[in-house]
Amino acid sequence: MKRSIDKILTTHAGSLPRPNDLARMMYDKLDGKPVDETRLKARIRETVAEMVRRQREAGIDVVSDGEMSKPGFSNYIIQRFTGFGTERAQFVATDLAAVPELAQKHFGDEGGQHIIMPIVIGPIEVRDRTAVQTDIENLKAALGSKSPDEAFICAVTPGQVAFNFPNRYYPSLEKYLAAAGEALRFEYESIIAAGFNLQLDSPDLAMRAHAFTDGKGPLDLKRYVPLAIEAMNHATRGLPAEKMRLHLCWGNYVGPHHKDVELQEIIEPVLKTNAAFIYFEGANPRHEHEWEIWEKPRLPAGKAIIPGVIDTATNHVEHPRLVAQRIERFAKVVGKENVIAGTDCGFATFVGSSGVDPDVAWLKLQSLAEGARIASERLW
Repeated sequence: MKRSIDKILTTHAGSLPRPNDLARMMYDKLDGKPVDETRLKARIRETVAEMVRRQREAGIDVVSDGEMSKPGFSNYIIQRFTGFGTERAQFVATDLAAVPELAQKHFGDEGGQHIIMPIVIGPIEVRDRTAVQTDIENLKAALGSKSPDEAFICAVTPGQVAFNFPNRYYPSLEKYLAAAGEALRFEYESIIAAGFNLQLDSPDLAMRAHAFTDGKGPLDLKRYVPLAIEAMNHATRGLPAEKMRLHLCWGNYVGPHHKDVELQEIIEPVLKTNAAFIYFEGANPRHEHEWEIWEKPRLPAGKAIIPGVIDTATNHVEHPRLVAQRIERFAKVVGKENVIAGTDCGFATFVGSSGVDPDVAWLKLQSLAEGARIASERLW
């Protein structure tokens, strides 16, 4: 992926709001209702083209397919991989326990009811080898003559699989992570072989300190994060570091987040990722202050950061000058060439579930691009 050589480049975390008709077809598919697959595939292809066009118009440099083919950034794998049963896990976040009415409001709508996380009861293996190829073809068609190096495709990580889908099959967490990594490697290799950048989505790295789906409670991150990074590194072994970006976050939901772990507590093992780009939240009121951790000379050679400078859980549209200020803070501590400006998370991490109105999401992306332009004028 390109670096910010003569200006601050912009990107985002992947998911974008899906049109209502596409969302409805995805709901029906998740519910086991009859769906016209030909029409669904055609609509996804059309929508990917629209998403790429709108990202370009907004001023985004490194674009995605908006995850239009996926019911969610992580639960898409239940449609592409084996091993999942019919019993569903229950997501629990300890910060939401203090605000149950808010939790019901956020997860009780139709989108929230379709965040399906089944329990693993068999071996996780690739079932559909055509899905990722279709994603690749759709994005290439939408890019036209543009290089695939100006775009990225998201894929979930072994740790996120283990976090979302409780295990009743593998004898240990280590075995589960290893098996998930071997299965996911097919998608990783396919995306990079096609020339695209690979975004490794791993909210589990931070969320496992305050959230769980297995009924056993949060994990000790001092043990868990190194395990998850090791499994991810094994799954991405031999793949070019400069084509990979690791995205971590604390959950893209509207909540108090007062139980979030500090980035400072997990950053050292996270920096051992094979990926060259570290992508993290930096705009919301719980984590904006954490730019300070980069003041120490801790960014390894060859690494770069993608800080979130746009909050994806509020409908306030950030002023471009505020966006520029956030970018400049990071640029001054790690070097402008080591910064790409992003959003905290996706705008629709699961179909129909977002804290931001779809029209506001596009206004925010425009503000991101304008803020990066202002910062670039000051930095170069």
